[in-house]
Amino acid sequence: MKTMSDQPPNDSSGSLNHLTMRYLRRALDASHPTDEPYVLNEVEAWVIRRVRWRTMALAAGLGVVVVLLYFLPHYFWPAFFEDFILTIKGAAYTLPAISILYGILLIYVEVHALMYINLNAIRTIMAICQFPRVHDAQYDQHLRIIAKAAFNVPYTSLFASQADTHFGRPGWGLPSFFWINMGKAMLIFSAIQALLIRLISSIFFRQVASVISMPVFAFWNVFASFRILREAQIRVMAPLTIHSFVDELYEEWGKHEQFRKLVPAVLSCVGIQKRHYNYAHHLLAEAIEHRFDIQLDAPDNQILSDSSTLPAEVRTGLERLIIFATLVDGRLSLSEKKCLQCLRTKGIITYTLADIQQIGRQYNEGKGLWV
Repeated sequence: MKTMSDQPPNDSSGSLNHLTMRYLRRALDASHPTDEPYVLNEVEAWVIRRVRWRTMALAAGLGVVVVLLYFLPHYFWPAFFEDFILTIKGAAYTLPAISILYGILLIYVEVHALMYINLNAIRTIMAICQFPRVHDAQYDQHLRIIAKAAFNVPYTSLFASQADTHFGRPGWGLPSFFWINMGKAMLIFSAIQALLIRLISSIFFRQVASVISMPVFAFWNVFASFRILREAQIRVMAPLTIHSFVDELYEEWGKHEQFRKLVPAVLSCVGIQKRHYNYAHHLLAEAIEHRFDIQLDAPDNQILSDSSTLPAEVRTGLERLIIFATLVDGRLSLSEKKCLQCLRTKGIITYTLADIQQIGRQYNEGKGLWV
């Protein structure tokens, strides 16, 4: 738990928010000076797990409900959904126009319902982690970034409006992310439909199709919610984690000129720059530039060509920075894994890939990023 001076918000509507408020009121009366602000204790981790599972359950249930709302009217009022017959150059084509429009309307409602469910869960996670803190020097910036996340503006992965070709993450805003997931579900369902048409008679087709489509849409809703909540937790934990690490790194290496010269090349090697589409990396790059008073835009990568001449203590500091930088956004991309293996062969890092992945798993579980 954490101590804090500001009171919890008065808005406690909803069962999840009531759970959050009960936790916060207990936290306000307790003193835990040893608790790091970016590390979840058992109670916080339990509450966030409950929020996450409840959100994914609601997302799955929403997928099932939408499928039922689509197929049941077709079953009870088939005449309303009769196909239109279009004649083009003497050729007749059947078009299920009403069914298509009705399906689009349901997906539109589903996307907005998913946004409400997930944004409410994000708000709860922020409250549990007491983020952002009022006394934080970047309080307003954190609020703007979290708010912009839902409205398709620059900054990172799931919430970004710029494509992230280097890491292969989706480059759309939150609404478009849900629409893309709905599109994937529709493609898979269409493929299943094409297979069913060959295997069963038309009499049982609609009943079987409705049963099969339920888990398909439920799975994609759960998958999208899982990724969004994981991203939100990283967004909440990354600022204080980065602030603490950069301060510690500066205290140890801030006056070491050789280390300072190597920092831009090392971060460039693992692809860490001030990229607006990756919130954690952008924040880390800004923090290092500000704290070390260096520029990361023009690194000299040749400086790492002969790492054998580096003092052991400098390699240790660079190793900590490399591992932290690759893990702080909550995931290891394929290119990052290849880069880490290359740096290991050069002797710059001594950790194995399995060890680094284990550190990343602990960070994603809210246990802190300890390097």
